[in-house]
Amino acid sequence: MAVNWTFQPRPWAIIGVLVGCALTIHLGRWQLHRGHAREALSAQYADAEHEKAVDLRVDTPVPADVAALAAVAEGVYLDQQLLLDNQVRDRIPGYHVLSPMRLSSGGIVMINRGWVPQNPDRRRLPQLPLPSSTVSVHGLWRALPEPALHLKTDNCSTIGWPRITEYPTPADLSCIYAEKVAAGMLLLDPDAADGYSREWTQTDARFPPSRNYAYAAQWFAFAATLLVLFITLNLKRRK
Repeated sequence: MAVNWTFQPRPWAIIGVLVGCALTIHLGRWQLHRGHAREALSAQYADAEHEKAVDLRVDTPVPADVAALAAVAEGVYLDQQLLLDNQVRDRIPGYHVLSPMRLSSGGIVMINRGWVPQNPDRRRLPQLPLPSSTVSVHGLWRALPEPALHLKTDNCSTIGWPRITEYPTPADLSCIYAEKVAAGMLLLDPDAADGYSREWTQTDARFPPSRNYAYAAQWFAFAATLLVLFITLNLKRRK
């Protein structure tokens, strides 16, 4: 007796599997991108020791063909600092300190001065002292960090300083400071003064790029599993 198979999934099941596969594939691709970016950033910082640093200006474009560029910025820090939220280090939640500098040439550039731990009481924000005189800082010039998923966040209406923020865009920064802000940020050199915990120059041995690739493989496996389950549950044998 011949056995026929029918495949008639319900519309909601089709929509669900499409959304689920799209989401897990997106997350897998993001993990791949993170792994590549971290490898490239580490290699670029090693190479930057032999490069001539560019003088950073407010209109300096973010690098497109490399992870980052060696750069130097001169100006005065502004005591209107941002705390980039959800930055975990050694399983400890914390922030990256983004300090605005008014460049001697005009405009503002954000200096990432490193990581600080979060107080168990999130209402108690860290004290972030700054030098009051004109300073010259070296580091790596790169694009602003981006999250895995872009959620609608109002980074401009929060009041008080320092201010907790969620992955600000160049438009957010221009809104916050009400003037022209450079499109990227400078990662402060690990040997520079007036900074916090920084390991820009090396890949964290506890979280190497291979872990990003493993996470990517897991997300892709989830997508494949979801697709297989969708087919299996909706494929019916009919005699």
